Amino acid sequence: MANPLPDNGSSDIAVQPSKTSSADSDCANPTPFVIPSLQKWDGGKGSWRLSKSTRIVVDPAYASGVAADARHSFMANPSTLSDFAKSFQSDIKHVTGLDLEVAVSSKRSKDDIFLTLGAESKDAGLNNEGYHLDIGKKGIEIQAVTSRGAFWGTRTLLQMIILADESGYSLPLGHARDFPNYNERKFMQDIARKPIPMSDLKEYATLTSFYKYNTLHHHYNDNPGMQTKNLMPDWATKYSGFRLKSDNPVFAKYANNDTAYTKQDIRAFQDFIKARGLDLIPEIDTPAHSLCFTKFHPEWSIRNDTARGDWLDLGNQEVWTFVESLWTEFVGWFDSREISIGADEYDATKGDLARKFINHFHDFFGAKFNRTIRMWGSDVKLPGTIEINSSIHTDHWDWTYSNPVDLVKRGHKVSNLNAPDVYLVPRSQSYWDYLDDRKLYELWEPWVFDILDKTNSSRNLDPKEPLLTGGGFANWNDFLGESFTRVELYDRVSKAAGAVAEKLWTGSLNSDHIPYDKWAPLAKKLRENIPGITLTRRPSSKGQFVVSYNFEDGTVKDKSGNGYDGKLNNGATIVDVGEGHGKAVKLTPKSYISTPLESIRYPYAIGLWVKPDGTQKSNAVLLESGDGRLLISNGTLPRVTFEQDGHQYDTQIELPPGTWSHIAFSADGTKTSVFYNMRRQAILQYFNPRWDQLRNETLVATGPIRNIGSKDGNSVNGLVDGFFVLNRASYGGEMAFLGKHYANALP
Repeated sequence: MANPLPDNGSSDIAVQPSKTSSADSDCANPTPFVIPSLQKWDGGKGSWRLSKSTRIVVDPAYASGVAADARHSFMANPSTLSDFAKSFQSDIKHVTGLDLEVAVSSKRSKDDIFLTLGAESKDAGLNNEGYHLDIGKKGIEIQAVTSRGAFWGTRTLLQMIILADESGYSLPLGHARDFPNYNERKFMQDIARKPIPMSDLKEYATLTSFYKYNTLHHHYNDNPGMQTKNLMPDWATKYSGFRLKSDNPVFAKYANNDTAYTKQDIRAFQDFIKARGLDLIPEIDTPAHSLCFTKFHPEWSIRNDTARGDWLDLGNQEVWTFVESLWTEFVGWFDSREISIGADEYDATKGDLARKFINHFHDFFGAKFNRTIRMWGSDVKLPGTIEINSSIHTDHWDWTYSNPVDLVKRGHKVSNLNAPDVYLVPRSQSYWDYLDDRKLYELWEPWVFDILDKTNSSRNLDPKEPLLTGGGFANWNDFLGESFTRVELYDRVSKAAGAVAEKLWTGSLNSDHIPYDKWAPLAKKLRENIPGITLTRRPSSKGQFVVSYNFEDGTVKDKSGNGYDGKLNNGATIVDVGEGHGKAVKLTPKSYISTPLESIRYPYAIGLWVKPDGTQKSNAVLLESGDGRLLISNGTLPRVTFEQDGHQYDTQIELPPGTWSHIAFSADGTKTSVFYNMRRQAILQYFNPRWDQLRNETLVATGPIRNIGSKDGNSVNGLVDGFFVLNRASYGGEMAFLGKHYANALP
């Protein structure tokens, strides 16, 4: 299993009510705010200050090897204390600008932060991820049971430093004894139905480890919701995702062309997350959700018009042989001692056959790879006489598919991913579009499977139930990639992560638990300052204008006061044009203006004047970034078109050649309005193709502001003027004022 029981024989849970510290008084330092909350804090008097002379000192007894750590570790391939120290060093530099030395030494000064292990020798009750943090006049010491536990101690320090920015990074003296209540704290992500680049996956790892999650679960294959074949005769043409790209031609054909990860990608990713305290559980979901295979092999689907096209036919021995060969190809890519086989939402008329399949793969993984398996709770919807092996770890997700109380009685380990409480499904009408973090903070806990009836023992587990391994939250992308952007997705996930982490680690047993209305503002400050995160896409600004270029002084100087000056590239020139515009920039297909920014997430407004020449390249670019492009031609059609995450959204707006036009767009969190000549002419839409939706819906675009024009030789050919970016949404009347602000000529 990915997170086995501690070797000292204690249960998965170390639930202890946090005692009110006798030191929490007027003369002692109060409990520091961190997420998740500290289990216990004894406040001292005075403070310790981080400085350029501070070193991160690693105990040489534990620095480079894992022998002393491995017997306690939940990790399949644990990192060393030195690895974690380097991660901490990088984070400190990002937050404070201080480039601290990492030293391996038994000697330390009062300015240093000392990392060591062996805490169990002094505190036998501390669980495997627990640690002691001592902030004293002689320096800071983090002593843990495992290297990962020491890393969690650095997360506590890092958050304290972020919130101490106004005090010159002065930290309160005191002592913390901290540990997680549950040994699995998981973020599960559907990366099959939304292409997610590896760089984004690393940011999700950075986000979750910041809050002391220890497990990522990646769902590598899936397809949109399917109907039975008689209702969906074109089933084989639907989009499907399989994100593992083998160099073996037998399996290479299943990988997506838009995004797929090689063995080298997966290795590098695991090395990255290992140094952040995270495990990775891989999932290839069979026998349902398998359109990525059945579209290539229709004979492997159930040959029945009342079956779904993404159901593999378990009555066909070739299917069993294929799934064995599939896992034999890919299981070696992953370090995890536990594998998810999915196994949910299959044909209910074949319950015993599916149960046989599940048990077979339990035995297959154990005998051939010495690994355990987990599955999505499914037994209620797979009725039969064959008992599912009780050593299979179950991710409970829906009461109509499994009963967590019954599963525990039958001996199964259970993890709580109960829908809809912790199910994040962007643009869904059935689940949360954004998770309700207030509800999670105030009401949810890993032992709660019915948030409306928490005292009902037939609907919830005991908090100390040893077979309750923990839980987390899940991001499912049922409505495919065109319904939301990468930046929107991160916004949803990041806003849920803190509240769920709070309950996974400390629950509501901490006597220092503060009301949500006091918790939320500090949580927001932490969320917005996580080192290594770029997907927030909210540039800092002194006022409402983020960027303002008018070119009238012959430069691309930012008039907003933020200093985001632009740069002319590849022959872009500032010219006098008159026509009420004064000076403007002349662009050719090869020239462009670069800015020091990438993109901006809603709310925002972006606008500029453009006078395109009569000759344009196909897909000529007006604005671009790594998140998308604003085009003034869509292929051969001269229409303004947005491009985000590989999808195009046509506005039907045409810019006449040889004429000044004002184009602007504004996003407010529910839609993106497009303004032509300072009047709203369109709202960005996409067609939701899911069989039970089939309607136009709005898109919230991420504003691309890295370049005006394109660095790839495909810029708009013509003149541009009066570029601005606001950090709030704007509407018709104000847009007219903004357009006129940059030019005296009306279109």
